[in-house]
Amino acid sequence: MLRHRLAALFEPQSLLVLSDRHLPMEGAESAAQPGAPGGRPAAGLWDGRSSFVMAPAEGPIVLSEADMAFAWGGRADLALVCVAPARLPEALQAVRAVRPHCVILLSQEQSSADRMQDMAYCRAWGRINDCLVLGPNSFGVQRPHLGLNLTHQAAPARAGRVALVTQSRSITAAVLDWAEDVNLGFSAVVSVGDEAVVDIPQVLEYLSMDTHTDSIALYVEDVATARAFASALRAAASVKPVVVLRAGRAADPQHDAVFNALLRRGGAVRVSYFVQLFSALKVLGYARRPRGRRIALLANGSGAPLLALDVMGPAAAVLRAEFSQTTLKALRDLLEPGAEVRNPVVTHDCLDPARVARILGLLVDDPGVDGVLVLLAPDPLSDVAAVARQLAALAPQARKPIITCFMGDASMRSLRHLLDDVGTPAFRTPETAAHAFGILAAHHYNQVLAQQILPPEPLERPPRVDEARAILRAARAAGRTQLSAAECQQVLDCFFIPIHCSGQAGDPALAAEVGAPMAVRVKRDAQIGPYVQFGAGDGSLDRSHDRAIELPPFNSFLARQLVERSALWRRVLSRQMSPAAFERLREALEHISTLVTLLDDVETLCIEPLYAGSTHLEAGAIALQLTARAEPQLPEQSGYRHMAIHPYPARLVQYREFADGQPWTLRPIRPEDAEPLQNFVRGLSDESRYMRFVSMLRELTPRMLERYTRIDYDKELALVATVQVPNPQHRGHPREEIIGFAHYLRNADGRGAEYALVIADAWQRRGLGMSLMQTLIEAARSQGLTYIDGLVLASNHAMLSLMTRLGLRNDGDPEDPTMRRVWLDLGEGAQ
Repeated sequence: MLRHRLAALFEPQSLLVLSDRHLPMEGAESAAQPGAPGGRPAAGLWDGRSSFVMAPAEGPIVLSEADMAFAWGGRADLALVCVAPARLPEALQAVRAVRPHCVILLSQEQSSADRMQDMAYCRAWGRINDCLVLGPNSFGVQRPHLGLNLTHQAAPARAGRVALVTQSRSITAAVLDWAEDVNLGFSAVVSVGDEAVVDIPQVLEYLSMDTHTDSIALYVEDVATARAFASALRAAASVKPVVVLRAGRAADPQHDAVFNALLRRGGAVRVSYFVQLFSALKVLGYARRPRGRRIALLANGSGAPLLALDVMGPAAAVLRAEFSQTTLKALRDLLEPGAEVRNPVVTHDCLDPARVARILGLLVDDPGVDGVLVLLAPDPLSDVAAVARQLAALAPQARKPIITCFMGDASMRSLRHLLDDVGTPAFRTPETAAHAFGILAAHHYNQVLAQQILPPEPLERPPRVDEARAILRAARAAGRTQLSAAECQQVLDCFFIPIHCSGQAGDPALAAEVGAPMAVRVKRDAQIGPYVQFGAGDGSLDRSHDRAIELPPFNSFLARQLVERSALWRRVLSRQMSPAAFERLREALEHISTLVTLLDDVETLCIEPLYAGSTHLEAGAIALQLTARAEPQLPEQSGYRHMAIHPYPARLVQYREFADGQPWTLRPIRPEDAEPLQNFVRGLSDESRYMRFVSMLRELTPRMLERYTRIDYDKELALVATVQVPNPQHRGHPREEIIGFAHYLRNADGRGAEYALVIADAWQRRGLGMSLMQTLIEAARSQGLTYIDGLVLASNHAMLSLMTRLGLRNDGDPEDPTMRRVWLDLGEGAQ
């Protein structure tokens, strides 16, 4: 099985340490001591495959044969280098002798004279020597469950299930110090330093597959490549919670808002303050996930719920639930006269575990409640400890998340620990507990956003892209980058954007009808690319509290969410805009997203003021500014490099016919294909299922379905062949049925991919397999992969024959004589 390329960093099987000082290497008692003439191999952790070398204070840095003997004539997994910046090139030249797969460049107290030059040198050195470089100026790496401490820290952190990834050595050290005090453990700790080679996206990619990691805490200041970061973040957040703390909000609020949109679309949860980082991980790791944001509160006093309600509301992540009449009646019958039952539920009687259990049952069963927050203060007249034990028994089994707050310390700390130990989050203050629920709700919401396909369906009318591009070319030919009002309207019409420009400040009748002008703007962030902004058209759009931002491409659902996140919607539009006008606005935003996707030389687009009538939209002005230079390639040819998120690759959609004239479609898969794909697998014969999965698998697991249908189109691909068949449930109207499936998923080495192909039994021997594989191979080449390979049963003669005709080679599998490794060098035959 291929190792991940970062396994040499996180799970090294051999190690060279080259340092000018003693390092507190855990598990390596034989670490080089100051003044020692050389290193001697460490026992235990690397089974003797290690060498510790003290760099001399003066004279050249040279490795002896004894220093290099641990590599056994092959490549070392990892080299750790800790020398003064001025001696870094010399040290790297020395470690070349063991040809490490990865190098860690630890920080030094001496500052570099030119950090950018150092980073450029390290990047070039890594490329020349086929070596991944962590640093320079890295904190290093810890893997507590392995006893691995490749840092300046005296000892590794406690072992746990949280991975800590940062861009700051000081933040890393502070988090570790805090975590030690609260007994929090880690699966991995890494600070990437100056990111010469190993960067945040690569680390996220590794941790997404790490079996020792359940959740990821990420401290980030900025990212070099938005596309790579978005891709890695989405992959990690799809399988485990990712919580992000980002600094720099005050320095550039607009960029921060765009970055926040990137995190939201990636499915991650953002926190604003350092103290929230691990509260977020605690609640995401312990609690059930809610299906909404409506929270019920239960308390033994009125003060705590009032504090919690202060951080809840329509503009917050969570809001107060409205109970059904059935729940209200049951609560009145259960509680003492005078108790508050309309949420929050407040009882002043002595707490009784059985009664608390009955109240919780009523709240959890209410269809208008998505979660319950229990807020308890010390009460000398009640057995609060017994209530805590009851909550510890009930909460883990509840259908909806239950979060608790035990206010105080002296008598309540042990009760919080009791709840934490059974996997039910317990907090110290009402505000932090309410915020924890907000994190759960935000995680659910962002996961829904991350699962949206881009776009889910082809637009009803394909845009007249060539005509729009001709308008832009004509403007450039005339020496203009600013389009005229007429040209702006023509471009919008090419994309069927239902907005008419009156050329006036706005129709007073429309303004009176809606009550407030709107604005839609498209801008470009220097790092993340284009984004769409919606809000008020009265000049307040630039104020951070009155704007909603989304990254293209987006579909109708995301367009709707963009509007509903705006302050203008909450303040005015939700009450006054007609459903028909709202649909026109949603349609306009979705088509503007398509415009931005396909016209990569649009710098800005401003539609302001924008008014909504009962059924139509009218703009007072439209302005479109082009980039200074046109891109040399069309976006569909360049891979949409102007955007942070790769859209659905519509260019791969092909409409074909079988020899008998029956039409069929070849297209990339979409998330909504999960059910049709499951039906396809269920419909395979036992033989076809065995040939594909080498098992009698009857259907795909939920994890497999998600992996095959939620595709990162920038890095991998899955194709389906479909036909239209009658659908009796919808009066015979046709539905799409999958009859063939092919995909490739990147291998752990990052260079190649493993492919698979399966055709429905009734549709075999009709050329489907050949068509799917040819398209798959060309797509793999275009994504820069160097090879594809797959394992095929030696008895699957039809598949082996097809692959031979396609030019693939096959070799015996040394580990299993019943299998053949079938592979293709993608450099061969490339034009």
